[in-house]
Amino acid sequence: MKQRFSALDVRAIVTAFQQRLVGLRLQGIYDVNAKTFLLKFTKPDCKELVIVESGIRIHTTDFTRDKSITPSSFCMKLRKHLKARRLTGVRQLGMDRVIDFEFAVAAGAHAEGTYHIMCEFYASGNVILTDYQYNILALLRVVHIEDEKAFAVGMKYELEGSRSIEPVDRVQLVEYLKKAAPKDTLKRMLAMFGTYGPALSEHVILRAGLTPSLKVATALDIDPQSPQISALVEAYRDAFDIAEKLGREVCPGYIAFLPKKSDDDDDVFDDFGPCMFDQYRNKPHQEFASFSDAADVFFSNIEAQKLKSKAHQQEAAAERKLEAIKQEHEGRVAALELAHRKTEEQARRIEMNLEFVDQAIMIMRQAVAAGMDWKELEELVRDQKEQDNPIAERIVKLNLSINQITLELDDPADWDSDEDEDSEDGESHGEFSGPLTVDVDIFQTAFANAQRYYSSRRQAGVKHAKTLAVSSQALQSAEQKIKADLKAIKITATVSQTRKPFWFEKFAWFLSSDGYLVLAGHDMQQNELLVKRHLRPGDAYVHADIHGAASVIIKNKLAAAPESTSVTDKALGEKAPRGELTAETIPPSTLFQAGIMSVCQSRAWDAKILTPAWWVEARQVSKTAPTGEYLSTGSFMIRGKKHFLPPTQLVYGFGLLFKLADNESIARHTAARQQRRAIMEENLKSVGAKDAVDSTQAAPMTDDKDDSFTIIDAEKPEPKAMDFSAARIKYNLDEIENATEDAFKDADTRTDAGVDTKRRLTAKERRDQRKPKSEAIEQEKQSEHVGKLSKKEQRRLDEEAKYEKQQPKEKQQQQKRGKKGKMKKMKEKYAEQDDEDRDLRMELLGAAGKKEAREEAVQADLNQEAPNVEQPPPSIVDQIKALAAKNSTDPEPSADASEDVTEETEKRVDDEDEVPELPMEHLNVLDTLTASPLPDDNLSFAIPVCAPYTSLSSYKYRVKLVPGTMKKGKACKMALTVMLAAADSNKPRSVYSQDANEAERLELETILANREKTLMKAVPEAEMIAQMLGKVKVTAPNMESIKQKSKAAAKSRAKSKAKN
Repeated sequence: MKQRFSALDVRAIVTAFQQRLVGLRLQGIYDVNAKTFLLKFTKPDCKELVIVESGIRIHTTDFTRDKSITPSSFCMKLRKHLKARRLTGVRQLGMDRVIDFEFAVAAGAHAEGTYHIMCEFYASGNVILTDYQYNILALLRVVHIEDEKAFAVGMKYELEGSRSIEPVDRVQLVEYLKKAAPKDTLKRMLAMFGTYGPALSEHVILRAGLTPSLKVATALDIDPQSPQISALVEAYRDAFDIAEKLGREVCPGYIAFLPKKSDDDDDVFDDFGPCMFDQYRNKPHQEFASFSDAADVFFSNIEAQKLKSKAHQQEAAAERKLEAIKQEHEGRVAALELAHRKTEEQARRIEMNLEFVDQAIMIMRQAVAAGMDWKELEELVRDQKEQDNPIAERIVKLNLSINQITLELDDPADWDSDEDEDSEDGESHGEFSGPLTVDVDIFQTAFANAQRYYSSRRQAGVKHAKTLAVSSQALQSAEQKIKADLKAIKITATVSQTRKPFWFEKFAWFLSSDGYLVLAGHDMQQNELLVKRHLRPGDAYVHADIHGAASVIIKNKLAAAPESTSVTDKALGEKAPRGELTAETIPPSTLFQAGIMSVCQSRAWDAKILTPAWWVEARQVSKTAPTGEYLSTGSFMIRGKKHFLPPTQLVYGFGLLFKLADNESIARHTAARQQRRAIMEENLKSVGAKDAVDSTQAAPMTDDKDDSFTIIDAEKPEPKAMDFSAARIKYNLDEIENATEDAFKDADTRTDAGVDTKRRLTAKERRDQRKPKSEAIEQEKQSEHVGKLSKKEQRRLDEEAKYEKQQPKEKQQQQKRGKKGKMKKMKEKYAEQDDEDRDLRMELLGAAGKKEAREEAVQADLNQEAPNVEQPPPSIVDQIKALAAKNSTDPEPSADASEDVTEETEKRVDDEDEVPELPMEHLNVLDTLTASPLPDDNLSFAIPVCAPYTSLSSYKYRVKLVPGTMKKGKACKMALTVMLAAADSNKPRSVYSQDANEAERLELETILANREKTLMKAVPEAEMIAQMLGKVKVTAPNMESIKQKSKAAAKSRAKSKAKN
């Protein structure tokens, strides 16, 4: 297996770096281990991670790796000189395995302030920091050559002497092959010839039609004109072209695998390279878009294999530990059982030898009573043994200090040689066959000693039972703990790929309590992008009338309103068309939470001001400015009515969402998603029914029992359609229309003398003529049938008439003398000028016709065109609107101003700046996020979320944020500390339970808590800071105790560092 980069690999990776890295800034340098570093290059909307392992490899990576908590001194030196510097060049020194990263200043690469990083990938490798003159400022390791320092701080890095790749000469090749030893193969010889490297040399051999294991001295014709030499020279030309191409173009990468022994085996990586060499063609291989990607996958797989091997070793160690615990438990139980049986056997032996035991006790008691010295007594027993005294022979030891002697007692059953060995008694006491030592108290009789042993046997039995119960419990607990550790090892023993941020994470975002995605811009450019790319019909735009308020949009998850087959459709007797999706389908709680976001992102947070937010439909937001005005980036025009929300409290929150890794985990959270979906569909149906009711109320029906509006319910019978022909006959509508037409004709007829033949019309009649025909007919109907109206309808008509009388009458201005002729001339002069051109000229001249007057005229026209229809009953959305502080309809050109242009013009202008809409599938990723993981869930990573605290009610890990003085970084650390403490408190105190299901549940909860802690610690601090509000105060339950514990832990770590 290939273990490190070759010169050809370095050449290919340098070409890739020149395209991908040059121009990016070095934003971070991190230690992975003592020889491996991670370099982070960034520019707006682009980030590249480069991993450098001294002497081994260098490539971009898409996989995450644990970094050292404390950077090394060399890493700190690199940060000091290179952080935030722009990479201006990457080159290879000839064909050596050395890469030069250049960070030049604006004055040029040879000016002071330029730095270089020299990365060496031969031998043990090195990483060297130099200045613009290549004087060494810092290096990873000091190199000694023949007891002299070749590379050290203060010395100059020599660039001369680097080798370059050149075409192969026939004569040089022949002369080199003549130096081959008898056992040298062609592959070994050509691998060290020139600067082509082993992989390209093997490719040359195969391209020439030769065998790599060919013996050069015996099997190769080294004559300069031989076909074999000619084939090698021709293959070297192709190899030179390959090397030159790798230096010019970014080439794909290839990974070769070893052949599988069986179909169930995993792929085993063997080699990687920047070109499809001939040695790869007969092996299973995989192609990648770039060589850097291939190297990343190859070495990351090796790291994963090492982690798996380490995990297997840990599993084996855990299994050995478990086996040792089991053996210890079994040994303890066996020892107790043996002690129990031995005590019983000792009591039985005393009973079988009562007479002999009594004699020995009596002799010892008399000797002690006579005052014999203990040493003399021992000598006496020894002498009696020599004289074959049967009692003295059975005395093993004297323990007179505790008044005991040790006797060796036989089983009388063993004395009978004729007794069957397979008897029941022999089977019972077979393990204690032969003499057995028994301790006897000399101040008790033999029978009393036997009873003492029986009592000890009972105590040993009780102890054995207790030990068996406790030890089995301890063994089960140890087994569960070890199994939990093994599962945790299996989960974490992988090299995870770097998480690619979701498309909405570039904005300020959160998921509402109803599951809607709420987005806000961090700056003016993001506000512009939000409205142009992501605001679509059915979405809601939320803002607040305070400086700095965020432009917030709520993505409506319903793509379109379903076809209405509601009660209203049945009442109309026809199927309603597919309705337009509106923001009224969004629940009020989501609108309220979006309003909190808009206000908290403004200056109201620092000033601690409570102010209401408002929302409008997506169609009311436009980028079209009024004539002669300009809208800056991030500013929009709002047309129509604003729906104000209740005043918001300045309470925010910070929490964590977890990404579900598989479909099984996602399926467990289906119930909550289905519930939210049902709520959305119910809101959509209610809004559709409301729209249908609005359409039916456009033609009011006369009903004595209803004075304002008509509600059609599903449980009520369908009303009959009106017979308009009968209505026209009933109310004499034909005669009224004819009379109205005759009146208009007579009013326009004049005599030749110019004198009216008809009487002059009154003011009321002139007003009636200016009214639309439908209104006039309606008024005639009401006047003719006023006696037939109900009391409620009559009261309503009286109130309307009273309101009309209170309105100020328009004063008719009489034209001054001579104005008529002047107006006639102006009409002829400006006949081709339309109203828009006239307004533009008048603004440029600063003449009459002020903007306020024009806006009032436009507003009056809009009000006149809008029909005054009766409103349906208030919906849920209308109820929360009723709590608003005010409603604003006056147009004003600002970030939330109204516009005074036609709807067709704004649509045309908006379409010119249209950005392709993201498909709805981009919102499906929200179903893979959960705030409360379940014990069986498989989690991939954690995502920080900063949102209104009311939307975090279902979050497992959250903290509350209120206005304060804490900065973002410190607030993120405090919030993470609180969440880690919460994860520790979520762990069960014990995983032992006699119930198997309960024990499994406790085990899964422990694994989940450990996994959550791991994912919390893996969240990058930059991601948390990007979402956190500034100037906050973090609050949570048991905050003081958590602070004290964190301080104590910090002190203990500081003490341990000081000791080390």
